[in-house]
Amino acid sequence: MATKIGLESFSPPQLTALRFLIAAVPALVLPRPALSWSRLIAIGSTLFAGQFLLQFFAIANGLPPGLAAVLVQTQALFTIVFAAMAMRERPTTRQVSGVTVAFGGLVLIVLTIGQDLTVAGFCLAMGSAVSWAIGNVLLKRISDVEMLDLIVWLSLVPPLPALALSLMLDGPAGFPRAVSSASWLAVAAALYLGVVATILAYAIWGRLLRRYPAATVTPFALLVPFVGGYSSALVFGERFGLLRLAGMALVLLGIAVIVLPWDRMMMDKRARSRGSALAVSLGRSADVPGVVELIGRVYLEYGFVYVPEVEVPDLYRFDQHYAAPRGAFFVVREGSAVVGSVGVERLDDGSAELHRLYLDARLRGRGTGRALVEAVLEWCRSQNVPRLILWSDTRFDQAHRLYERMGFQRTGERVLPDDLNQTREYGFERPVGDLRPSGWY
Repeated sequence: MATKIGLESFSPPQLTALRFLIAAVPALVLPRPALSWSRLIAIGSTLFAGQFLLQFFAIANGLPPGLAAVLVQTQALFTIVFAAMAMRERPTTRQVSGVTVAFGGLVLIVLTIGQDLTVAGFCLAMGSAVSWAIGNVLLKRISDVEMLDLIVWLSLVPPLPALALSLMLDGPAGFPRAVSSASWLAVAAALYLGVVATILAYAIWGRLLRRYPAATVTPFALLVPFVGGYSSALVFGERFGLLRLAGMALVLLGIAVIVLPWDRMMMDKRARSRGSALAVSLGRSADVPGVVELIGRVYLEYGFVYVPEVEVPDLYRFDQHYAAPRGAFFVVREGSAVVGSVGVERLDDGSAELHRLYLDARLRGRGTGRALVEAVLEWCRSQNVPRLILWSDTRFDQAHRLYERMGFQRTGERVLPDDLNQTREYGFERPVGDLRPSGWY
C-alpha cells in the first residue's frame, strides 16, 4: 500500500533511490560488516536493487498491489531451485510438491492477463521474485554478521543504479523536482519504506532467523500476502475474480507446503496420541542412515547447507570413532525412525568429546536431550574418563542452555575453516564426576 501511494508522486527508480537513501543513513555511524565490497554489491544488487526496482516498475505498469504481494512471495520457490543449482541443496519431496502447486497457481494468474493485469506487470513481478531469490542464496553463503549493520550497508547499493535509471528516464531535474513537489503522503510513504519496511523489518527478520529455526520463523511470511491483499482491497478497492483468487490460493498453498513444518506437526500429533516417553538406547552402525536423515532435518530447519559426506564424515567411519573401547553412540528411536542421537569419543589426552547431539524439534525441551547427555556421562564414568568436552554451533541457543544447566562451562570460540556453512562454534567442558549445579534436579 505504501508503495502504491509513493508511486503517485515518484517514478519507480526515484522511489527506489529515496527508500534506500533513507535506509542507508545509519551507515554514517554503524560499522561495515566483515564482507568484501564485491559481495556487498552482489547481495545489495539482487536482494534490494533488483527486487524493488522491478517490483515498483511492475506496480507502475498495471500490477495490482494485492496481487503483487502474492507474486513476489514466489521468491520462496525460486530460492529452492537456485539453492539446488548453486549449493547442491537437494529439494525434499514436500518442497517439490509445493513448487508444483504454486506454479499451477501462477498459470491460473497468467490466464487473467488482459483484465487489470498486464503482461509487463506480471513479468516484472516475476523478475522481482527471481532477483530476491538470488539475493537469498547469496545471503545464505555469508558468515554470521550483525544483521542491522548488514541491512544498512546493503542499502548503499540500490541508490546508484536507481538514480542512474532516473537520470535516463526522468531527466536530470526529475529527481529533485519530484522530491520538492511530492505530497506529504508520498513523503511519509517513502519514510515508512526506508525506516520501517527496510531497516526495522529486515533487521528483526534476520535476528529471528538467527535466534530460531527457519521452520519456526518463515511461516509468518505467509501473513504478508493476506495483509497486502486485504489492505489493497480496503484502500484502493482492488477486486479479485474467481480465476485469479484460485490462482492466488494455489500460490499461497504451495508456499505453505514448503515453509510450514508439516513433518514436525505430524510427529507431534503421533507423539501426543501415544503419550509414552522414548528411551535412549545404544546405537550401532546400522543406525547411521537414520542419524544422517535426522541431522539433515535439523540442518533444513536452520537453513544450513547439508552435504553429509562433508558435514558428518565420522558417521561414515562409525566403528573407527564409536565402537568400543574407542567410544559409544546413543540414539532415540520412534518406530523405525531415529529422532535423537549423540556420540562420544576418547581423546588422546584421556578426556572424551561429545559429538552429534541432535533432536527432532518436537523433542526439545522435554528432557530427551538431557537423557542423551546423561548417557554419555554415564559411559564416561564407566570408562574412568575424567573430563568431557564439546563444540556447538553458536546458533544452537537451546542446546547451550541445556549444557550450562548440566554443569558445562563455556571455554572458547572457534571458526571452522572452509566449512560449507562458515560455522562458528562455542566450546564447553565439565568434569565427568557427579557435579550438578545447585537447583538442578
